[in-house]
Amino acid sequence: MPVQYSFHGNILKLELIGQYQPDDVITTFVAAMNDPKCPQPAPILLDVRQSETLATAAVADIRRVAEYVGPYAARVGGRVAVVAASDVHFGLSRLGSVYTEGVGVEAQVFRDVEGAIAWLGSPAKT
Repeated sequence: MPVQYSFHGNILKLELIGQYQPDDVITTFVAAMNDPKCPQPAPILLDVRQSETLATAAVADIRRVAEYVGPYAARVGGRVAVVAASDVHFGLSRLGSVYTEGVGVEAQVFRDVEGAIAWLGSPAKT
């Protein structure tokens, strides 16, 4: 599955793998929020290291996906940590973080999972 979620301690991990549509990210995020196992709050660890789609994503799609988290700000603890390996993923994720912050959710982009988890303030292991 190109977009999948899992829970690690109190963290909601979303992984974007290969090719997918922006609506796939939104649908999977909503499914995670509706999962009875979803912790509250559940800060998001968004892993885009294996994404093929992000590098060519339209800015409008990045904005739409980033802003979608706004109504869930309290539910996600007001935080999203993105893990991006390539420079293009890092830069586009920074762009997305600007839109996320515009809807009241603080976002940071990291090169490694450990740094992202430390920033989220969780001892969870992925």
